Amino acid sequence: MKDEHIAFTDLLFNLLLGYAFLFVISFLLIQPIIKKAEVSTQAEFIVTVTWPLNNEDDVDTWMADPVGNVVFFRNKECGLMHLDRDDLGAINDTITLRDGTVIKYPYNQELLTIRGFVPGEWILNIHMYKKRNEGVTVVSVKVDKLNPSISTLISKEIEMREQWGEVTVARFEMAGNGDILDINDLPKQLVQTGQGG
Repeated sequence: MKDEHIAFTDLLFNLLLGYAFLFVISFLLIQPIIKKAEVSTQAEFIVTVTWPLNNEDDVDTWMADPVGNVVFFRNKECGLMHLDRDDLGAINDTITLRDGTVIKYPYNQELLTIRGFVPGEWILNIHMYKKRNEGVTVVSVKVDKLNPSISTLISKEIEMREQWGEVTVARFEMAGNGDILDINDLPKQLVQTGQGG
């Protein structure tokens, strides 16, 4: 009689262990629901220009479209282009709150978006408006095509050495459907006397 109770207790214990094991396995198999990004953008291309943290140099992004529109810090929206921010280097990287607390954002970055397709030649230049730091400033420039999926068309690092220096990052031929047919970096000045200074 005593052996029957031991066998029954063993059976109950093994069943309990089995249920506990299945419970643990079911939690391990639960997959989190992956959401797609909820930020929708109407842009087709995005140009990202960055330079080192806490650098005081003022690097400007200039872009011309095939019909002669030029976007830069004094003309932030033109045609299908938009310059999101004119970053002045370390100068506009802080904000003082009402209680006197200072918040610092040490990143140097300008973003330019192209919202549609205009066939013809596009020109992207960077310009050293104000050279405040000594030595070479390495500027990273990236052009991404956003639709139907993100792909990088241009990724370059350019050394800027002197104030008022201008470099043609890329000249590219865009088709009417947004395809990029040709990319080169033959120099073409966009900064005209009086426009940038």
